Amino acid sequence: MEKVPETKIKLTDVKELLSKGYNLLGELREDVDAPVVKAKFLTQEIIAIYGEAAARKFYDPTNFKRGGAMPKPILKTLFGEDGVQTLDGKEHHHRKNYFMDLMTPERMEDYREILDRHLSEELDRQHGEIELFDLANHVLFNAICEWSGINLERYDSEKVSSLAENQISMISGAITSPTDHLKGVKDRNESEEWAQELIKEARKNPVPGKEHLALYTFANATDLDGELLPLEVAAVELLNIIRPTVALTVWMALMGHALFSENGVYDELKADFDTLQDPFIQEMRRYYPFFPMLPAIAVDDVEVDGYHIPKDSWVVLDLYGTNHDARTVDHPEKFDLKRYVGRAKDLSYEEEYEMIAQGGGKFREMHRCAGEWITLHSMRVFSNQLVNKYNFAIPEQDWTVPMDKIPTYPNSKSLLFKE
Repeated sequence: MEKVPETKIKLTDVKELLSKGYNLLGELREDVDAPVVKAKFLTQEIIAIYGEAAARKFYDPTNFKRGGAMPKPILKTLFGEDGVQTLDGKEHHHRKNYFMDLMTPERMEDYREILDRHLSEELDRQHGEIELFDLANHVLFNAICEWSGINLERYDSEKVSSLAENQISMISGAITSPTDHLKGVKDRNESEEWAQELIKEARKNPVPGKEHLALYTFANATDLDGELLPLEVAAVELLNIIRPTVALTVWMALMGHALFSENGVYDELKADFDTLQDPFIQEMRRYYPFFPMLPAIAVDDVEVDGYHIPKDSWVVLDLYGTNHDARTVDHPEKFDLKRYVGRAKDLSYEEEYEMIAQGGGKFREMHRCAGEWITLHSMRVFSNQLVNKYNFAIPEQDWTVPMDKIPTYPNSKSLLFKE
């Protein structure tokens, strides 16, 4: 095995490197002309890997663990403390089962119907110019709350809007400017306080017949010793249903780009929608940037792509780079509507590593996003209504998707016009 090649980052290089955004890890690999690279900055070292073969190693719990890997700023905004993303072994498997038990075919159909109704009602109300990003933010929040057993009718519209926007702020505050980070921390705290009140009420006043809903699932969730999860942890896990679903706002704005921008595929998709809908969705998930990377710590010496990664190394898997890896993806920089025809469903049910927009591996045993099926149903509902149910004019706008912004979406947030 070869030693991992190293690149040293000078203080004067930091601003320029951060401006690379989703392409940062690819730039570091190019710097050393290798698929694995160690970056050193002051006293910190990180090893970056990418590709399908690397993902197989990364998701194997005998090679890497998640405990202690996630930087504090991300825990303080995006994920929350002591959530399922930070666990390993039996504790992780036990906690992850609560999430996966919510994702039955019946409950997924419930979610699809709820979202379809919310989106139809909102689009029916809209006349004039529509910002798809803002519309998706509020529709997704309302739908996932209803599906989870949360009654939003008890709050005024201003409170609901604030809670919906907080879910996006937690994401944009994770890897951006200090100002955005501080806002993300504040909005995470507000969201956790809200979720804690919901959990307390659900524990105090359980509703027979609603045990299968997310709110009551996490209100009653226990640890390995059979003790109820601490209130703070149960609230974090409830938000781990709501926040990732509302994060799909980003993909819905990017869907606007895929359909309606100058090189959009609207006409081709509409002409054969039943055949191409799922391939379109999966190509969207592969092609467009979403979450850039995931961290872990090596539990033993590991070989990746012929390079030796020592035990206890801090390692990140480049998700965007893996989905654009020319070693396994033909013409990765091309949006190919027909790339996944005949096998689109397999990517999110049977296939574990070919496309890892939301992680890889087995759903229950590994750190693959439990909400991947919610993602598919959400994108099915939005694509169907945007293509088949409504007609839109497309205003002049800035369709640029900046790669230095995380998460990213078109600068104009996908503007549509409806009579």
